[in-house]
Amino acid sequence: MSPADLRYEDVEVGMTRNFRRYLSESDVDIFGNLSGDRSPLHTDHEYASAQAGYAKRLIHGMHLASLVSCLVGMHLPGFRSVCLAQQFDFLNPAYADAEVEVSGEVISKNDATRTIVVRTRVASADGTTLVKGKALVKILDSEMAERPL
Repeated sequence: MSPADLRYEDVEVGMTRNFRRYLSESDVDIFGNLSGDRSPLHTDHEYASAQAGYAKRLIHGMHLASLVSCLVGMHLPGFRSVCLAQQFDFLNPAYADAEVEVSGEVISKNDATRTIVVRTRVASADGTTLVKGKALVKILDSEMAERPL
């Protein structure tokens, strides 16, 4: 997938973008290894259900939140962006072998700093919100950003 190429001037309040991602058991294992979080909540179905009361082992909340990086860097606004701050609320559990939808909506722009605020959401296939938040994103000047190969 090639990244979006939105300049600051192209972005409007109310603009939205979304994408879907399937998260497998293997993806959960890989994220656990990369992050170092090998808690049994994320690695052991029996522990997650019998000890913690979940249906099965959980996808890491930060794994879901990390998909916002893809949203910002590839879709809204795309490769010209750098994320300055993010805020997340983790609302519901998510389980492996499921598709999620990641969406964002531009809720404000600041011309002086060339920044936007994107309201973010990660939801399950049935529409249940798993993670919601906001991202403060700077859009680099056209002259500063070179298109990736």
